[in-house]
Amino acid sequence: MNRSVVASIVGVVLAVGAWTGQLTSAGAATSVAAAVVVKLPTAPAGLPSGIEPLATYVPADSCDALDKPGSTALGQFLKATYPGSSYGISRSCGTDAMSTTEHYEGRAVDWMSSVRVPQQKANAEAVIAWLLAKDKAGNSYANARRLGVMYLIWNNRIWGAYRPADGWRSYQSCDTAAKAAVGLDTSCHRDHVHLSLSWEGAMGGTSFWTKKVAAPDYGPCRVAEFNWAASRGSANPTPCPSAPPVRAEAGSSALHASLVRSSGLTVTRGSSGPVVVLIQTLVGATPDGAFGALTETMLRAFQKARGVPATGVVDYPTWRAVLRVTAPNGSAKVPVAVPLAVPLAVPLAAKVPAKKAAAAVGKYARYERVVLRRGSTGTVVKVLQSALRTRADGKFGPGTQAKVRAYQKAHRLTRNGVVTTPVWRALGKYARYERVVLRRGSTGAVVKVLQSALRTPADGSFGPATEAKVRAFQKARRLTRNGVVTAPVWRALI
Repeated sequence: MNRSVVASIVGVVLAVGAWTGQLTSAGAATSVAAAVVVKLPTAPAGLPSGIEPLATYVPADSCDALDKPGSTALGQFLKATYPGSSYGISRSCGTDAMSTTEHYEGRAVDWMSSVRVPQQKANAEAVIAWLLAKDKAGNSYANARRLGVMYLIWNNRIWGAYRPADGWRSYQSCDTAAKAAVGLDTSCHRDHVHLSLSWEGAMGGTSFWTKKVAAPDYGPCRVAEFNWAASRGSANPTPCPSAPPVRAEAGSSALHASLVRSSGLTVTRGSSGPVVVLIQTLVGATPDGAFGALTETMLRAFQKARGVPATGVVDYPTWRAVLRVTAPNGSAKVPVAVPLAVPLAVPLAAKVPAKKAAAAVGKYARYERVVLRRGSTGTVVKVLQSALRTRADGKFGPGTQAKVRAYQKAHRLTRNGVVTTPVWRALGKYARYERVVLRRGSTGAVVKVLQSALRTPADGSFGPATEAKVRAFQKARRLTRNGVVTAPVWRALI
């Protein structure tokens, strides 16, 4: 099982099992390579004689957008087995219109493999066959069980550990001729394999990693008054009780209805995405979708004014206050913005006109649901390339992918070369400050933003050390080396 074999694509299809025939569809690639090298993964030595049962279905009901250790280990395992491949895990809360996804909880791995590239298709089919094969002891679906795989989606089809007798089923009618277009490869999972994990698998507690059979873990449970559970704490050995969804009452504003849909989610410093925008709108912060120091300060003021613990975290007590404030029968139909204790404007710096700032923040908002990866083409790719200061030819090739990876690394995002909402948001991160001029003597929150971007202590005071950092940055970016931060510097920070 662990040796490399050389076979034609037809040979690979025969070798990996009968399920592969089910994957052939109108949307699959039809080209045949003369020969591909197919390497099967290798399970670790010393696995116990016992084995986990097939994973039960535990849907996502929380969101912290943090890659879980078992998910990361699986992604790295696949990368090590197939050098040059990549994967992604977490997704910012709300980027799927608040539909549930294990990506929100960091327990779903998207391993990038395309049915339209023969080698990648063969690799994906080999991995799936390896996951679902029997082991030497006769255990069915052995590696899937030891890794805690809850379900797989690949090439128009879905397989669930919680209903193995049904085998591979059609996924969202993707196996019809009407959905064969390349533009639907992502939604139909023809350009990546999706692996959703049980909680014990996501946390790295299964026998594949620990050599001990894991106990079931059902994850966090939501309370009946909210639509989402708080972020995961300790392991939970008990299935969560079911509860009907919470809906906004008649006459609610659009903001209140959106807050009800998001209610219960833990939102804290470092969070990002549409849910953060809702909270920022409520407390009067700039709705840029990035929960930083300024948002935390304004949230604490909001909490203090409403008589809830000023934790700076959107927790259950805060959600109750949020929903009271915005409800039609609450104390205020229109959200009350709490004034910030420290001014946003800084000495010797131009103020940003509100309308221009709002426009700048939304510079890439229209693209936040657009996913781009190697092979993508068109106008949106040109927009991305222009933002990254690379040749805008509208073709997402190796050069653009390298730029995206470098950008993700610099901004501490998942370095997978795939452009999703966090990348679009980061690209517009400094746009709102392009009319702000900073120089030695400036102070305040915007100086902190600059200092954080330059990886220097963020004390909010533009002194000699910050000026030296700015001059060094300007020199590296071939800008006028005057130590003054103007629009070209803000743009170059991306």
